[in-house]
Amino acid sequence: MHILIDSGSYHCGNLGDVAMLQAALERLRGLWPQASIGVVTNAPAALASCCPGVQPVPVAGRITFVTDRFLGRVDRLLPRRVSHTLAATEARLRHQWPAVVASMIGSKRALALRPDHAAPRAYVDALKRADLVLVTGAGVFTDAFADNAMGVLATLEYAAEWNIPTAALGQGFGPVGNRALLTRMAEVLPRVDLIAVREERESVRLLESAGVSRHRIVVTGDDAIDMANRSAAAEAGLVIGVNIRIASYAGMNGSMIDSVGSALRAAAGRLRACLVSVPIAYHSDCSDGDAIQQLLVSDADGAPSAVGLEQPVTVISRISRCRIMVTGSYHGAVFALAQGIPVVAIAGSQYYVNKFAGLSQLFDGGCEIVMIDTPDTRAVLERAINRAWTNAPRWREPLLRAARRQVERGKAAYRRLGMIVDASCAGRAPHRDTPRAAALPHDV
Repeated sequence: MHILIDSGSYHCGNLGDVAMLQAALERLRGLWPQASIGVVTNAPAALASCCPGVQPVPVAGRITFVTDRFLGRVDRLLPRRVSHTLAATEARLRHQWPAVVASMIGSKRALALRPDHAAPRAYVDALKRADLVLVTGAGVFTDAFADNAMGVLATLEYAAEWNIPTAALGQGFGPVGNRALLTRMAEVLPRVDLIAVREERESVRLLESAGVSRHRIVVTGDDAIDMANRSAAAEAGLVIGVNIRIASYAGMNGSMIDSVGSALRAAAGRLRACLVSVPIAYHSDCSDGDAIQQLLVSDADGAPSAVGLEQPVTVISRISRCRIMVTGSYHGAVFALAQGIPVVAIAGSQYYVNKFAGLSQLFDGGCEIVMIDTPDTRAVLERAINRAWTNAPRWREPLLRAARRQVERGKAAYRRLGMIVDASCAGRAPHRDTPRAAALPHDV
């Protein structure tokens, strides 16, 4: 049994994405204990640290296999009709003889002394030997991450054409206005055997508009909820967890820090509560730790904000000390709500409004959204913090029940996936370099 996972997140620098990957690995190993599992990555050492026992598959291989032009940019010199014909021929060859094409691309890159020349063949080999191709959650099916989404869709499309079972679990979809991405989603996603989504509000609507059968869609909540729920403390904590996400896709920038920081400090002073720094992402272009340090200066309790928390279990444990969580990060909210801790969610973009609204729906209103771009942000945020603090003991058990419901739905989705794969393995012919005629998978 061979499994290939593409998470859409390749650096292991976001603990939410890592937690979803770890949850997927735990459940897959429960289904197939002896399976070999490959994970698409550009950080093999970090992957080995957080997910031991998996084989790294270079994301550079996928990128070059999908995008490399056999003749370089010669097509720019050709008439448009000839150029389009050439592109269509190259695409057809990738589908029909992937190993040959990967070797050709690798040889061309080797002649150019590219150090990643073996990557295309490594990617194709991992894909062709797979008995299951799985996409784990990373929230990439949205305009902000269209390039990543296109790559993930390419992997799913190849797998479907080569009669390999496919699934996308723990997913969030939208918002998507990019027409090219919408077109590719409509071409590929209806052929995926099973899609489990983190929320119903936006994801199901978008999938159905892309032509995905409702029978193939299940709403499970986030796969990382199980891990966090198991770490819930016996009773509510006494501190306020703090996260802020400064990134273009979050709609947050440094100029918004002052009003949020003022509200947090004022509320914490009135409640006589410490503020605990809870960074989730700690990579070069989006460091929650740096943002929290700017937000709270020296007021945060515990380790310096800029220090990355290197494993999901570490950040989950830290959140377990909290009575409430104030967060601009989606997984800051997930890790808290799964432990019965109410959330005040700071949103500055439709992407994050969708994420947090989905959580609020699944967690019985325990996630209150505060828009960052309103004139009275400070006052609104202070009132929301006060409400969450006051109601935390009363909300705790309903939130824990909601988490347990989602955990059971997630486990049921993996059991359903197991039946799909086992049925396919029992009836599928050995992999061949030339695929059989592509057909829509049967409903399951």
